[in-house]
Amino acid sequence: LFSCDGSQSVNTHALTYPSTRTLSMSCKVCNATPATPCGGCSAVSYCGKECQKTHWKEHKAKCKAYKIVTSAEEHGRNIVAARDIKAGETLMVTRPFCVGPRMHKPALCCLGCHRAADKLMSCDKCGLPVCSVKCAGSNTHQMECTLITNSKDKNNVTDLKLGIMVVTPLRIIGLKFTKPELYATAMSMEPNLEVLKERELWKYLDTHVIQPVLGLQIEGITLDIVERCVGIILTNCFEVMAKGCLLFGMYFEPALMNHHCVGNSRLMLDSSNLMTVIACQPIKKGKPAKWNYGRALDTTWTRQVNLLENKYFTCQCERCLDPTELGSNISSLKCREDKCEGSTIPKDPMSMKGDWICVKCGDVVNGECVRKLLKSLQKDTENLDRNDMKAVKDIFKKYAGKLHKNHGVLTELKQYLISGMGRLPGYEMDDLKESDHKQKVLLCQEVLDVLDIVEPGMMLGRGLMMFELHSSLVMVSNMEFEKKQNPGQLLCRLLEADKFLREAEKILKMEPRNSPYGHLAATVQSNMVELSAYIESVKNM
Repeated sequence: LFSCDGSQSVNTHALTYPSTRTLSMSCKVCNATPATPCGGCSAVSYCGKECQKTHWKEHKAKCKAYKIVTSAEEHGRNIVAARDIKAGETLMVTRPFCVGPRMHKPALCCLGCHRAADKLMSCDKCGLPVCSVKCAGSNTHQMECTLITNSKDKNNVTDLKLGIMVVTPLRIIGLKFTKPELYATAMSMEPNLEVLKERELWKYLDTHVIQPVLGLQIEGITLDIVERCVGIILTNCFEVMAKGCLLFGMYFEPALMNHHCVGNSRLMLDSSNLMTVIACQPIKKGKPAKWNYGRALDTTWTRQVNLLENKYFTCQCERCLDPTELGSNISSLKCREDKCEGSTIPKDPMSMKGDWICVKCGDVVNGECVRKLLKSLQKDTENLDRNDMKAVKDIFKKYAGKLHKNHGVLTELKQYLISGMGRLPGYEMDDLKESDHKQKVLLCQEVLDVLDIVEPGMMLGRGLMMFELHSSLVMVSNMEFEKKQNPGQLLCRLLEADKFLREAEKILKMEPRNSPYGHLAATVQSNMVELSAYIESVKNM
């Protein structure tokens, strides 16, 4: 799960930032001319390979495929490509400068190892929850522990009671005294206070986070600093997992990447919270690197509500402004007229109050009727068990006649069915008939048609779907061959499966090995070897 920086129509990093260097056409090492820009970042130039090799040890840490710029069009600071970047290239690899519990309804966890637990002991020094004496003395816990302990000693306070919701702000405040440069970088991030202070949540945060931190009377820490720190966390945080506990992770450069409902970048986290950002589509030099803060299969209205609620802005991208969502029809309904097979779309895609209209027959549907349908859909799906194949099929059948076949909810239900076929009890591989595999192939193709529009390129969802598709294509090929004994047809089918498997391999191999999907890369590699050998044997029939 990810959350990210954002406000207004995109991020608003209005604070000044050191300007990036202009290109120097003289050699960085010997000042000779002409010189060629570095192929990695274009920030420096060299007269030849020898000077480039000489300077590499110094330049390596600064050689990046991106740069931070300030743009009025992008509402402040943002990340752009420093050169033409190909799909699959790494933009950045970075660790969080701070990880800690959420500030609102945090999960109870040990503040030393972040393991979620119902029963924990209290740290002898600060009173906050830890799972052991070892964790009480861990480096992870020392920042808040030291600040609280020093406050108790200095102010002679013995009954100070703090909740874990203060920990993440304290970990950032602590950087002021331990890593002042990192603290300055953190505090330069957008706090979005003007918007946040209007939210009901702010009252809770003031009571349970801001005032308790101020109560510690930390030297040099004012109300403005604490409020800014809280705003920065809310505006810029990513949600990360650690030992079963949902936490906030703070990353600087990734937080500068703006939102787009069809992003050109893919973010990946491993089990140590190392974040890798790759280009899932080609990015031209000077163009912003963007990613989708939400879910690709959410309808326009769902995305707008979630962005406004969690990231404090509404999106005005091409997808949001198009009633058909770039032709994906993720928000569209089926025309209610019996003989019409048209799509019913909103007259105004940015409003849920307006009427909807069929693009084929012109039939107008009152907005209230659409809202009732969507509320019913939400009620039926909010507690749906994705592993209950019967329940998934029932919901799919109920709404297949009302929603466009590409509607986001139907597409997600198709993903549940695809995932269950071949894995869940009663639907394991031995249970499936040829007709089941053919249905799975059709479902995979329909899902890919949607993902190719709203989540194109080297995105994880496409990789997983192509892996599933290749598997069923091979099964269908074998079953058809048993009946028809046609080697030519078998070879054709297997080559098609091989194409999808190879594309899946390109996407899935990007996943960090210790990420939730990292193990699939090895499985894909094994399948590629087996399928290649099978194809060769069929060629020799």
